[in-house]
Amino acid sequence: MKIAIVEDEKVHADYLVRLLESWFKENRVDFCIREFPNAAAFLFEWEQDQAWNALFFDIQMPGLSGVELAREIRRENRRVALVFVTGMTDFLLEGYEVEALHYLVKPVDAAKISSCMERVYGRYMEQEKREVILTEAREMVDGEKNRRITLRLLPEDIVYIEAAAHNTELHTREKCYIVREGINVWRERLPRETFCLCHRSYLVNLLYVARLEKETVFLDDGRQIPLSRKCNKDVNRAFIRFYSGQSTAEEEPGDFGEEVCRE
Repeated sequence: MKIAIVEDEKVHADYLVRLLESWFKENRVDFCIREFPNAAAFLFEWEQDQAWNALFFDIQMPGLSGVELAREIRRENRRVALVFVTGMTDFLLEGYEVEALHYLVKPVDAAKISSCMERVYGRYMEQEKREVILTEAREMVDGEKNRRITLRLLPEDIVYIEAAAHNTELHTREKCYIVREGINVWRERLPRETFCLCHRSYLVNLLYVARLEKETVFLDDGRQIPLSRKCNKDVNRAFIRFYSGQSTAEEEPGDFGEEVCRE
């Protein structure tokens, strides 16, 4: 597990590290813990690497507060476990807003760490069961390649994938990333019951498909991607199977002459 501690008081940070190290060793869990003196320092690292499993941070810090840091993180990532470390309980509403997993109320001790880590580790293991994907990518901003980052994704985070020469464009709900892997690599990596090749250059997550027409796949958010005639029947079968639970033997689809809706 990869853990970040954001705490402006070195004594408190070191104490928290010792408690966490003790828990990891006692439970025989491999770990990496890094300390950051403030929110700005962590955000600088976050721009390069988003592959963190949990973030422990003080709410009251000079400069960017812990709540503001959490909001920045949640704009791009809703999977990392956020743990507020605080001497007050006045931030429950803010914690709900940013989906904080746990509050560690100071003074922190081994019993509180144990209770907290049971939730953090449980979430981590649940995500691991759901085929977490770790990949290097470049974020696309206004059509231009931006910073190189390490992404930690679940299959359901991906809306569709588009082939781009020897690379692929990986589209989430809010972002687009360039990944130096071909589309066939992603076909093998992603669950076949959920992801369907709708065109030789497009792999779509059926979870986000609203309806199908003869040459077009319409997504929930209004985006459209092409549907080739060659892939038509396979997409039809996959779509029906995904939303109705039919077996392949029960399906007798033809080409799309009419639109097919999820509803």
